[in-house]
Amino acid sequence: MLLAALLALAAGPAWGQFQLYLVNGDIVQQIVNTYGLGNVAPGTPVAVSLQITNISSAPALLDLLTVTGAGFSVPAADTPALPVTLGPQQSVDFTVVFQATSPGTYSAAVNSVGISVTLTATVPVELTYQWVTGTGAVELLSAGPVTFGTVPVGQSPAIEILLYNYTSATLAVPSVSVGGSGFSLLSQPPAGTTVSPSASAALEVQFTPTAAGTSTGTLTIGGQSFTLTGTGVIAPLPAPSIALTLPEPDSDEQGTLAVNLSAVPQAPAAGTATLTFVPIASIPNASDPAIAFATGGQSVTFNVFIGQAQAVFGSANSIPFQTGTTAGTLTVTVELGANTVEQSIVILPAVVGLTAVQGVRSNSSVEVDLTGFDNTRTAGGLTFTFFDANGNELAAPIQADGSSDFAAYFQNSAGGTFELKAVFPVTGDTSQIASFQAVVANSAGNVTTARTSF
Repeated sequence: MLLAALLALAAGPAWGQFQLYLVNGDIVQQIVNTYGLGNVAPGTPVAVSLQITNISSAPALLDLLTVTGAGFSVPAADTPALPVTLGPQQSVDFTVVFQATSPGTYSAAVNSVGISVTLTATVPVELTYQWVTGTGAVELLSAGPVTFGTVPVGQSPAIEILLYNYTSATLAVPSVSVGGSGFSLLSQPPAGTTVSPSASAALEVQFTPTAAGTSTGTLTIGGQSFTLTGTGVIAPLPAPSIALTLPEPDSDEQGTLAVNLSAVPQAPAAGTATLTFVPIASIPNASDPAIAFATGGQSVTFNVFIGQAQAVFGSANSIPFQTGTTAGTLTVTVELGANTVEQSIVILPAVVGLTAVQGVRSNSSVEVDLTGFDNTRTAGGLTFTFFDANGNELAAPIQADGSSDFAAYFQNSAGGTFELKAVFPVTGDTSQIASFQAVVANSAGNVTTARTSF
């Protein structure tokens, strides 16, 4: 019986076989009597990693581990399974978490085989800082970085920071600052703001990325600093589509261009609209500056904005353009980011378009003035008929071939517009010539003016 009792005693742990250590990364520090966590913000959890090691040269049974004290706990996931026999220099790890909202000094007793250590923590009289996540959940700032997630370049989302007063005293809001590229304070309590017990104040931090990639910043409230993170992304632009309004696909018409989007943009952007023109084969080198947007020129910039499914030209949702005075193919091209769309308008050859007809009479002659355009640039045949006051023809129609004159004119002109002055000497009383009618021919046919008085 005596031998058995001695054997049983030898199988148990000897006093001093186990030692408690603080583990901080690669640094292991012995704790002898006490360890202080220092000041811990109200409601903020602080975890301490601890380790019990068999420092003897023989196996030892560890069958006791308790942590007792208000605010201190050992998460179930970090609690070692006991009893356990540890060989020489073997260890078990566990974590002690402290969290309390009421100000004061807290302590806990850590007891194990041959170990008795006191942990202390102080909750100062100060505000507790929390933030509202994208899902509406409220998390402590100290629990980890405040993350804005992915944000399209050009957008500026904000996160609300809550300053709660869990204490029984009225507390002042400390100084607040934000550092880091893209991060800024959007709003904050006015200077001198105080927070009553069980109340809160709020501020907002925004993130405005200017390029793709992850950014890190710092939110400083009083003497505490918290990490801010956000990732800028280049949001794909929606596909544009062309919406043209044009009464007829003819020369000398005014249309409007609007640009619709396949979806609302997630970021603002700018695009371009361009008019290009290819004349008909018979006038291959023809140019026409009259083919232009209302702002002038054949290219214009438009903008797209977050939440708007239509592009904006200046302050309008569309822009007028002119079809010019030349037959051919007019193409509208819209570019937005990597997206390009086109739409063409075929302007067919047409008879001469007359925009003004006027007669001028003097004592010795009459003059016929015609203003118009020829989108084929082939005008040539001219016929003039004159009438008396009773509507009777005064003489046979006068015909002329102006082909060479028109050809020479159009060769050096930009566009198909022209002004024609035809002067007819008169022998006799010009007052007897009351009106006239003119016919102008081109490759597409003839156009006849209305009877026009002098």
